Amino acid sequence: MENEPEQIAFYESDMIKDLIGALKGRAPAGLMASFRTAQILFGIAALNQLSGFLDASLEEEDRRALIITDDFTVKFASQISKELNKINMSSKVWSGVKPEAPFDTIEEAVKICEDFKPKIFVAIGGGSVIDTAKAVMIKYEKPETNLYMILPFGSLGLRKKIKYLIAIPTTSGTGSEVTSAAMLTDINRDPPKKLALAHSELVPDFAVLITDFVKDMPPFLTMATGLDALAHAAGAYVSSWGNPLTDAMNIYAIKEIITYLPRAYKYGAKDIEARLHMQLAALMAGLGFSNSRVGIDHALGHSLGKVCRVHHGLCVGMFLPYTIAFQAKISERWKDLCPLFGIDSKNKDNDELFIEFLQNVKDFIYSLDGPVCVKEIKNPVINEEEYHKNLDLLVNYAENDAVALLSSRYIDKEILKRMFEYAWDGRTIDF
Repeated sequence: MENEPEQIAFYESDMIKDLIGALKGRAPAGLMASFRTAQILFGIAALNQLSGFLDASLEEEDRRALIITDDFTVKFASQISKELNKINMSSKVWSGVKPEAPFDTIEEAVKICEDFKPKIFVAIGGGSVIDTAKAVMIKYEKPETNLYMILPFGSLGLRKKIKYLIAIPTTSGTGSEVTSAAMLTDINRDPPKKLALAHSELVPDFAVLITDFVKDMPPFLTMATGLDALAHAAGAYVSSWGNPLTDAMNIYAIKEIITYLPRAYKYGAKDIEARLHMQLAALMAGLGFSNSRVGIDHALGHSLGKVCRVHHGLCVGMFLPYTIAFQAKISERWKDLCPLFGIDSKNKDNDELFIEFLQNVKDFIYSLDGPVCVKEIKNPVINEEEYHKNLDLLVNYAENDAVALLSSRYIDKEILKRMFEYAWDGRTIDF
């Protein structure tokens, strides 16, 4: 793909920043007056339920499915193809998805769609695969759409060519199988930068949880994607954008993660119960944050992940204690999470209680061999001198992230810089 002139997303414009700033951060939450989700299928009969629905709802001429995977999850495609064959649906597999959905892979997939003309997308994979499928659907159906300018409201007019988007996750973290969000990589920036899309028409029509597809995740991926789900749920809950529906999802997701992520990490495929519960926890966290918003751990994590090439889930999980501490200056919603972490709040003042709570969050991350500061990251090891040389770039990418735009507490370059500085060696946010 040839480099194009640099474009910026709508949320990076000074006018939009000033407008949202004038609304005092939380006010746009009033626009979130609906709860969007996919149809959720799980259990032994999930695939049979899906094929039965497709058989009843699709005409013969519409029975063409593009199965979207990467070079790892392509191994699951044959099982889905066999199921689709039972209802006389032809399928084609495209396994060209790359990590974090760079723009050029989207163009490649659109060309395949123009030739094959699928009516169904089946995305089998982690967040990168499902997010790629969402972006491909946009560019296939609406080639003229500028991905930088997709607003989270209004109509895109999708589902004209693609009737159903089906998401089958192979990790337990992103929740992309039920969210309106897609994270892409703008490869026209140097270094590449995350581009966030959010629109209700990007919510998959079906989320199908097949525990066999996640049972063999390696320990690192189990830990990192699980911390991603924890950051989704906890970051969204303390952000103060919640409503009774999202709060219920986020609280229960945190409870499930605390109980089952250590088991899934330790025992892997030997503990299928833990794997299933983590699938559901990641999905619930996806519903919780997608219908409210994530914490600024994601703005910080998106930046660190792209600049220093660190796994997304590891980044946002590491930044979660900093988000909680930053948000605690304006909200006490963190208190609701204390019982989930086994903390008795009786006869403790706020300061004492918060110190214990924050330490318990960190201890949970440590129990999974995860880092709670940048210098503890092992994959890759980050040089202190290089890290501090990159502070301005890290701040720039975080400040211009869609998540930062909707912070319910005021942030600017100086605040973000201090947060990155504190995160190097694990200092508790005290400002």
